Amino acid sequence: MSRYTSRAILIAAAMATASAFAPSGVTSRISSELHLDNHIADMIDHEVDRLQNIGLWRQKEAEKHKKWAEMEPSLPKGFDFNTVTEFQPNSDAAKKIQMRKDRRMARDDPMRYCADRCVSTGNCQVWEDMFDLSAKEVMAFCEECVLSEEEEPCDVPEKFLDNAGKNSWELRP
Repeated sequence: MSRYTSRAILIAAAMATASAFAPSGVTSRISSELHLDNHIADMIDHEVDRLQNIGLWRQKEAEKHKKWAEMEPSLPKGFDFNTVTEFQPNSDAAKKIQMRKDRRMARDDPMRYCADRCVSTGNCQVWEDMFDLSAKEVMAFCEECVLSEEEEPCDVPEKFLDNAGKNSWELRP
């Protein structure tokens, strides 16, 4: 064997062992697959369609806005929300917020309303307004009927009976 051949074999053997631990000089083709969820791929497809047909998209959007403008705005029954005036600094804001809380408590938990608001503070305005009763009549009803531990029947005012069986959201002052 010639001197050059033996040297070539040694170099080739050294490179073969080294290539097992280092990246090879030969690059393989990199995959161009995208692993997207279907809803993401659909979103991209819709955006490409929109950009390619921008005139048609604008026409559809105008039709959609026209339909929304023709619709009558409506809120679900019993929807209770704050108005802009309740957030503005004024002296009535705290009273309005407390009144709304009292209405909700009287509607959802009459016993708690009687105990916490009527009997303890004397503020029975929600039921006074709701059932057209005087403060004395509401206090008597709370003490005799709602908060009483006796099992005897009590005198229920006619206005309370008129609203019997109605849903809580229908009982609004």
